[in-house]
Amino acid sequence: MKPTREELAQNRNEVIEIVFRKNHQKGVREVPFTMDDIRLAIAQVAKKRTGYKEKNVADVRYQYSSGRSTLPESIDTLGPWMIVGRGNAKYAFAKLNESPIIKIQSDLYTISLPDATPEIVLEYAGGDEQGILAKLRYNRMLDIFLSITCYHLQNHLRTSIKDKGQVEIDDLYVGLNSGGKQFVVPIEAKSAKDHLSKTQIMQGIDFAHDRYPNLILRPVGIQEMKDGSLVLIEFTPGSHPDKIKIVEMRRYKLVPMSEVPLKELQSRAR
Repeated sequence: MKPTREELAQNRNEVIEIVFRKNHQKGVREVPFTMDDIRLAIAQVAKKRTGYKEKNVADVRYQYSSGRSTLPESIDTLGPWMIVGRGNAKYAFAKLNESPIIKIQSDLYTISLPDATPEIVLEYAGGDEQGILAKLRYNRMLDIFLSITCYHLQNHLRTSIKDKGQVEIDDLYVGLNSGGKQFVVPIEAKSAKDHLSKTQIMQGIDFAHDRYPNLILRPVGIQEMKDGSLVLIEFTPGSHPDKIKIVEMRRYKLVPMSEVPLKELQSRAR
């Protein structure tokens, strides 16, 4: 019988716990592991639970490094930790000063923007990250948020970085300001059911430093809220997750022009 989602989550938690315990030593700031460690742990768990099978071994690691799931409490109580790349099929649990999950300010003012997304796109875009990124593009939300002119370059980018391993970037823009300075903007987006994490923001930073060293780097995260609004966050391009800080956070909601509170917006100081 096929395992339930809860059973799969429990099995994967046990796998990642085995990998961590095997390599962890008291007082260390990094716990290295490889894909082979994950395969061996999967075999160990599957031996106890014959119904457990993994069709995508790499997704076990990605489930935690993407922010789709938090690390098990047994691991995080010794941290907090996040998973980082350390080369081809090589990774590490990196110890942090604070949780890598990005907390959204609860009292953010919601700015209403007239929705310019074509209806046919709204019909077929879906409710995942790609739908969010389509709205970002059609409404020029990045231009509005960063106050620069942005040009879409590539989305859903997968590549490898020396000594870092494989990275995945949801979306990528380049931009110009009024003085002619050029920028690169890696984007990480999360739907309302998931949470932004510094893990992906760090991947975007590493990629942009490696591929576009002459451009000014402005990493951005997008978190969809339960009411459909989008929170855009600019981060500092820190060299370590603990050095990645929030520069600005704004909440936007796309609405029909008739629902934009124009008088209220026009009377605000900014």
